[in-house]
Order: sequence, then C-alpha cells, then structure tokens
Amino acid sequence: MRKVFAILLSSMLFACAPQVKEGMKTSFKPIDSLEIHYAKGFAVNYYEDYKELLVFSSDRKDTLHRYYLSTDAKEGLVQTPIKRLASLSSVYAAYIEELGLEGSLVAVDEKNYINSESILKEIETREIVELGSLEKVNHEALLMAQADLIYTFGWQRNLAGIEDKYPNIIFAYAYEYLEEQPLGRAEWIKFFACFFDKEAKADSIFQEISTNYENLKSLTAEVEHRPKILINMPFKEQWHMPGGLSYSAHFIEDAGAYYPWDTLLKTNSTPLDWELVYQKAFDSDFWINTGAYSSYAEVRRELPDMDLFEAFTHKRAFNNNARMNDFGGNDYWESGLLHVDDLLADLIVIFHPEIVPNRELKYYKPLADE
Repeated sequence: MRKVFAILLSSMLFACAPQVKEGMKTSFKPIDSLEIHYAKGFAVNYYEDYKELLVFSSDRKDTLHRYYLSTDAKEGLVQTPIKRLASLSSVYAAYIEELGLEGSLVAVDEKNYINSESILKEIETREIVELGSLEKVNHEALLMAQADLIYTFGWQRNLAGIEDKYPNIIFAYAYEYLEEQPLGRAEWIKFFACFFDKEAKADSIFQEISTNYENLKSLTAEVEHRPKILINMPFKEQWHMPGGLSYSAHFIEDAGAYYPWDTLLKTNSTPLDWELVYQKAFDSDFWINTGAYSSYAEVRRELPDMDLFEAFTHKRAFNNNARMNDFGGNDYWESGLLHVDDLLADLIVIFHPEIVPNRELKYYKPLADE
C-alpha cells in the first residue's frame, strides 16, 4: 500500500508543470478595483484580462501575498473559478454556504466542527475528506482530494516546506482575524469570493450585513446609560483582556455599552492579574463570553471568587454558545463571524432590551440558573 501511495504521490506532484501561485508583479495600472469599505487587510485590482489580489500586514506597510487570477488558462496565473476547494477551518463554512459553493468542497479540516446544514448534507451524500490542521495535515488524504485551492489562516503561512510539497495547489492565506472592526472581518467574504468569480454575490451579501449592522449601531448611539461589561474568563489567575481597539471592544461599544479597558490602544489581548480585573470591573453590569461555562453552578464550582462580581451575583452572565453542535463546534465562530449584524443584535438585546423588544437571542444565551 505504501508503495502504491508513493507512486501516486510522484505522479500527482510532477504530472504537470508547477503553477505559479502568487504570480508576477505588474507595472500596468488597474482599470478598476473592488470596493472595500471596512476591511484593511486586502485589496482587489482588475486589469484587462486578469485580477490581482493583495494581502497586507496588519499595519498595511507590507504586502504579504499577491495572487493573480484569470478566467483563462495562462502561465503564471491561477485559473478561476476554482473547481476543487479544501477549507482548513469551519470558520469559512459560512462563506461556502452563502456563496453556494458546497459542490466545490472536496476537503475540510474536521467534519464534526461544521454547523452548516448545506455542507453537512454534502458530506452525507458524497466523499469529502478530512485533512486535519495544516501543521498536521494528512498528506495522503490531501493528495486523494486533488484540491486546486487550500484556504486557511494566514498564521499558518510559515509552516516549513508545505507549499513546496504541493506545487500544483494554490495556498490562499486569510487574515480576517486581524481586523479591528466586526464589519471588516465579515468583508473578507469578498476576498474568498474572488477565487470563484463571485465578487458580485459576495458584495450583495455583505451590503445586507453592513446595512443591518449600521442600522442597529445607530439605535445605541444616544443611549443615556452605557452598562459596564466584563468579558472572557480567567485562566490560571490571569484574565486576557482584549485591547480597546479590538474586534471585541468595537462590538461592546457599538452595542451601546462601556468596556473598562477601552483605553488600551491595541488590538491584541493583555494578560492581567485577577486582582487588577476585580478592582476595575467588580461592579460590571454584565459578563459575556464565559468560555467553557454554561451555568452559574459550574462557575461557582470552578471559580468561587466570581461571587465577588456583581454581574455574576445578579445573574447577568451570558455565553456565546447557544448554537453548539454535539461535537463542540460553535456556530458563533462559523456563521457568526460573517453575520456580525446578528451578533450585534444579540448584544443589544442583552444590554438594552428596550431598544429591540421583540428580538430573540441567536448566538448568546444566559448561563443556566442551576
């Protein structure tokens, strides 16, 4: 069996000439560009017979990746639309479903973590292989999948030699997780769509999301009281608090609430001692994103000192795990990262129920009162 696999490996790697994944730099001026309203991490330029995708560092000082795509088969260009897709995170399942690309999917990281009903239906009716994470990829399964494109997180780009082993597969690295604004993160559906010539559809989907988000945000602009919010859970006596410029901080602000660490002018989290968090947030009105805990009894058993926080004693704690499947796959990290308008609506329901009196929670739920 191993000999057969070795022969298959050799034939598939060298059967055709290596395809240039990130193309050549161009000196021509684009004739058009894709409108990007919130995302800072990518740009799309259109030329006469191809398009250029640029992926930037978080400070936009460096271009990390360039992809040159064309509907025609041309040397040095990636031919679109991509026919066979491998998605190495369930985060991207929402893109696939919304753009109607389930039929292109040939491989995923782990099936059990997927919540998308349309993708799960595809898994039931035909072979979609499991690859695992890119750093521990199942090479035999990847070869058998015959994927044209692997879509994965940008932080995996430095894995030693992975691209050299598969010269005929396009590795598309996404950095949506570095975006500060919720709508910036959601707008990466446009980047994903470029590999399938679905930009118009992606733009339509995003426009609906952004309009809903901005309308909801406007409802909280003049609220008289902004409740204080405690977020996340402590781990080993430390609390990792998102920076005041982070995705989470923007959500809290846009939902009409006050985040005590909004003066931390950074995006990444800062580890803080439990005592420091208590001093600043003991009187918080709400506690959200409570991690592994789903009930007050669980929290009290594992973290008895939470009884010192008013949000806990007043039973105003909410977790973002209302849409969890039987294997631990949380739809908050799947469809929720695209439909940020629904996430914002949930937070407004929690912080200001009087503003949206008829709206029910979708991704959040209160801790169980056991």
